Amino acid sequence: MGLSGLLSSLLRFLRRHRPTLLTVGLVLYTIALGVAVCDDAFKLGLFPTALEREARGHIRQFSSEDPAARREAADRLVRQVDAFVAVPELLRALGSESPRVRQTAIECLRRITKADVAFDPAAAPAERRAAIAAWRRWWRENRDRF
Repeated sequence: MGLSGLLSSLLRFLRRHRPTLLTVGLVLYTIALGVAVCDDAFKLGLFPTALEREARGHIRQFSSEDPAARREAADRLVRQVDAFVAVPELLRALGSESPRVRQTAIECLRRITKADVAFDPAAAPAERRAAIAAWRRWWRENRDRF
């Protein structure tokens, strides 16, 4: 079979299976689009990774009434969780309703980042929101260092 025979066979195959090939193409396109959307969803924290879940577990302990338990949870977070995962979780914790959580979160942030961006855990909500925004800006500008 020469080249023309091969091309002829290929064209017959394409004509015969056109609906199937179009369906397969559509499915592959949909999967690719889904992967792109999922990647955005992962960045939004909708589907936390194992490390994010670990960081959140430590951060939940920040609300403990026992100062030793809070200190231990903070130490484990700083030691065991990569800064690239821990910092965004700690930034979320700064918005907590609990002053203990906010205080422990800012201490961890300063230990991990060595940054001194202002944040007063006892400040009014509007001041805290502005300080959290400043921390988020700092993180966007500096996260490549971690």
